[in-house]
Amino acid sequence: MGVFLTNKEKEVSMGYIGFALIRRSVAKAYDKNVSDLYEKMYTPPFINFSEEENKYFDEHLPKYLDKFLFHSDCDGYFGVRDVKGIYKELVKLKPTFQREDFYKKYEDLVELFSQEKRIDIY
Repeated sequence: MGVFLTNKEKEVSMGYIGFALIRRSVAKAYDKNVSDLYEKMYTPPFINFSEEENKYFDEHLPKYLDKFLFHSDCDGYFGVRDVKGIYKELVKLKPTFQREDFYKKYEDLVELFSQEKRIDIY
């Protein structure tokens, strides 16, 4: 079981935890305050975001980075416009990972988004 992102020409697969770790690192690379709030989703007791926190995300997180961080990891797709916007956001960031294999998965994701084609998520 895991996450599969594909545009019919290239596929990137990883476990759900790996995808979560990548998205957490992307949030951290973008902004410490965004990262701290984003971590709340992964920290028990898994409390929903307050209205103020949602407003903070709306005001401080770019539209396409928001789509990447909060999109379902088990079903759906990123349309071409979203793919282009997400790619532009990802190439600006330099996330860090504790394990080398996550650098490779992140590079694979960036390459997938660089192809500017619809990406299906399974």
